[in-house]
Amino acid sequence: MKAGTFICLQLALVAMFSWTASAHTHLRDLKIGTTQYERGVCIRPYNSTTMFSFPSKDPTDKYMRCRTPSVDSKADKQCDIKAGSKVTISWHETELSTSRAINPSHMGPCIVWIAPLESNGEGDVWAKIFEDGYNPKTKKWCIDTVNDNNGTLDITIPSDILAGKYLLRTEIIALHLAAVPFTGGKDGAEYYSNCAELTVSGGGKTVPKGVAIPGVYKVDMPGIVFNTSAPFTSYKIPGPPVYKVGDPSGPTKPDTGAKKPCIKKRRRRQLTEDL
Repeated sequence: MKAGTFICLQLALVAMFSWTASAHTHLRDLKIGTTQYERGVCIRPYNSTTMFSFPSKDPTDKYMRCRTPSVDSKADKQCDIKAGSKVTISWHETELSTSRAINPSHMGPCIVWIAPLESNGEGDVWAKIFEDGYNPKTKKWCIDTVNDNNGTLDITIPSDILAGKYLLRTEIIALHLAAVPFTGGKDGAEYYSNCAELTVSGGGKTVPKGVAIPGVYKVDMPGIVFNTSAPFTSYKIPGPPVYKVGDPSGPTKPDTGAKKPCIKKRRRRQLTEDL
């Protein structure tokens, strides 16, 4: 091989691997039934037009909630879906739907959350409705499964959820640098989160109990600190358990106008008799 050709090949390889290193992942589109909604429709705007696939690093940063330019950024519309139905989310490294979901070196879990839209994700409002981590039998992470499935993952909206408008937060936590906690540098877990807006119809009367994001993750907690380079046989996904339909310990229900305590009725009757 001639020297000039070899140098050109080296430069091409450097460019390719540099692109690979900088291409992470984002929620590119979602599909409900037979309708596909791409970026700029039901998905909230990305944090940057040039760095939209770059992660959040600080779990206390409010922008890790949806990785948007502003915490008040909104989608153009809400996608309609029936409670109990599936939504297919699709992660990709680039804006091309043909790109893979994420670099296989970015080992980690996939988590999906839901919160009332009117909350804008603030407070203890985020309920976990899906999680997938590491399978010791197949030795595959969720990101491997997603890559094998062309970047897609099917999520079921709880069938007993109260009808209304919701935020759907999709998240991949990459652990390739998570052997030590995040301290402001490059080390620590990487959070790839994006939010979509949904209008849920049907369902029941349940508003699942939630947690705060940011707040649910700590820089030094198990599952956020994890050494993928050391031998391991299991992995515990951080955060609360997944909400289960009909779980009496999980949901909180809105006020249904229940009758007042009997003691108050007795007090009113006694006052009437005294008069």
